[in-house]
Amino acid sequence: MITRCSICFLLATPTALPAQAATDWFTPAESNVTTGVGGFSFNLNTFLGANRYYAAGITGQNTVTFNLEAGHFWNGHETLQHIATNTTNFINAADTFGGGAIAPLYDRHATWVASLIGGRETAVNGGIFQQGIAHGTDLRSAAIATQWLGNAYALGFNISGTSYLAAYNAAFATAQVINSSYGYTDPAGTNQFTAFTDASAFARPGTLHVKSAGNSGPAANTVGAPGSGYNGLTVAALGGANSFSTVAGFSSRGPQDFGFVSTGAQITPGVRAAVDLAAPGESITAAFYGGQSGGNGTALPGSTDQPGANLYSIAINGTSFAAPLVAGGAALVASAARTLSSLTGIADASSSMVVKSLLLTGADKTTGWSNGQQIVSESGQTFLQTTQSLDWAVGAGRMNLDNTFDLQLSGQKDVTGTGTGLLGEVDALGWDYGHAQRGVVNDYRLPELVEGSFLTATLAWMRNVDGNLNDVAQADLNLSLWLLDESSAFSTLVARSSSPYNLVEHLHFSVPQQGRYGLRVDYQANTFDLTAGGVWGDGSNLQAYGLSWNATAVPGPLPLVGVGAGFAWSRRLRRRSLRACSRRSGR
Repeated sequence: MITRCSICFLLATPTALPAQAATDWFTPAESNVTTGVGGFSFNLNTFLGANRYYAAGITGQNTVTFNLEAGHFWNGHETLQHIATNTTNFINAADTFGGGAIAPLYDRHATWVASLIGGRETAVNGGIFQQGIAHGTDLRSAAIATQWLGNAYALGFNISGTSYLAAYNAAFATAQVINSSYGYTDPAGTNQFTAFTDASAFARPGTLHVKSAGNSGPAANTVGAPGSGYNGLTVAALGGANSFSTVAGFSSRGPQDFGFVSTGAQITPGVRAAVDLAAPGESITAAFYGGQSGGNGTALPGSTDQPGANLYSIAINGTSFAAPLVAGGAALVASAARTLSSLTGIADASSSMVVKSLLLTGADKTTGWSNGQQIVSESGQTFLQTTQSLDWAVGAGRMNLDNTFDLQLSGQKDVTGTGTGLLGEVDALGWDYGHAQRGVVNDYRLPELVEGSFLTATLAWMRNVDGNLNDVAQADLNLSLWLLDESSAFSTLVARSSSPYNLVEHLHFSVPQQGRYGLRVDYQANTFDLTAGGVWGDGSNLQAYGLSWNATAVPGPLPLVGVGAGFAWSRRLRRRSLRACSRRSGR
C-alpha cells in the first residue's frame, strides 16, 4: 500500500507522485457485440425515474460531467459524435509523455461508461441504444493511465502522480459531476491518491465525485479506492433481471475499515458503511469501441481491430456501469438546480452535499435492505436507533429520480439563511443546505405527520482534508426525529441515526403516531480532530451539510392537544414505536 510521504501535494500544482498500478472495475462477462436495430425491451432511464426530469425539460443542460478513468471515450461512436475532440474535452497528462503530443488514448471501457452518462440516439442507430441518462450534459473526458498491462482487452493499467493530479485538477475545476469507474486496493481510504480526491472534493463542494464500489464482493471490506474514500458518492451494482431489486453478488460492500492519517494510518476495522447508493449493473448494453488503443493497444498480445461506429456490447456486468447511471442522475439534479427558475436563485441548490442527500433520500429500499436499526433506551427514553446509517451492500437503496424530483422541487427549497439553532417551520418534504456548530443543535419543525406513513431523511457532509493532503478533522453529526409537545418544543426522542464513522446519517421507518415532529441535526463531537487544540467545529469552523427529508403531512389544520393528552400521547408513542419498529427490523 502506498503511504503518504513528507512532500506537499498542492491541489493547484500537479506534482509527481509514485507510480501506481490500478485495475478498472469491470467484471468480465458474456460480452457480445451486435449491430442490430430496434428499441430496447427495457429502458433504464425510465426505470430509474429520469422521465420526471425530462418532462420538466431537464436533460443535464448547464452542467459539465467528466468521465475520469484509465482512458478516454471514443467520440467516433454514433452515440457520442456530438462531443468534439479538442483540448477541453480531452485532458491527459500522458498525452505529452515521450516528448510530443499524441492522439487521445481511446478506450473501450471509457466508451461503455460515457455512453451511459451522455450518449444520444441518432437517426443512424435506429433506436438500438437508449440515450444516456443525462444526454444534455456537457460530457467531457479525462484519463489517468500511462500504460495498459496484460493481454488485450486489458483492464489493468499504470498511472503516474502527474497524470492523476492533472486529470483530477482539470475535472474538479470545471465539473458539477465526475464519474470514476476504476479502482485500487485501499480499504480504509488512507493513501495519498485517495486523499487527493477527498481533498479536491472538500475544496470544491460544487462538484460531486461519483465512484464505483468495485467487483470484489460478496465479502465485507472490499470497496476499493477511490470509492473507499470519504468525500463523494460510492455506487453498488444491482442485478435480478429487469427488477434490479437485489445487490449483485460481485458488488463490493462493507462493513468497511475506517481510517485517517496522524503519524501513520489510524485504522478501525469493519465499522463503516462505504457504499452510498445502488443502480443496475448487470446485463447492461453500451456503446462499443474496438479500435487498437487503450486496453486494446497494438503492443498488447491479442490485440485485434474491430472497426465500426454502430457496434454495441450487450450483457456486460460491473459496478463500472452502475456508477455512471448515478453520475447521470446527479447531473440531472444539478441541472435542475442550475436551470429551473424556482431553484436558480438559491446559491447552494447544486451543492454536492445537497445533491447527494437528495439522491439518497429518494432511493427505493431493495430486497433485504437493513441499516441495523434497533430499539434502545437512554436517559429514560426508548427510541429507534441505527449506528450503521446505511445498508452495508446498497447504501440507501436503488436510485429513484422520480422521488428525488419531488424532494428537490415539490416541497421545502432550502431554509432561509444558514445559521444555527432553531431553523423554524418547514414542509413535510424538502431539503436544506445548512451549517452545524459544535455544541449547538439545528432544529426543523415538521407539520403533523400521518401515523403509519414512512419518514425518510438523509444528512450528508464531508471530511476536512486540506490542500496538502492532511486529514484535518471529521465531524460526527447525528440526525434524529423528535415528537413535539403542545408548545412545539422537542420533547420525546423517536429515532436517531448516530454512526460515528460515516459521513451520512439516514433514517427510514414508519411514523408510530400521528403528531407534530421535528428533525434535529446535532453536532457535539468529532470522530477525529487534528487541529491545534482540537477546535474544529468551534467558533467560525462551521460544518456544512446537505439535509433532505420525505414525510406525509396530515391535511387540514392542526388540532389542539392538551397537557394531559400530550403526556399520554408520549407514552403511547413509545409502546407503538416498539411494535412498529420491531416489525421493520425483523425482531
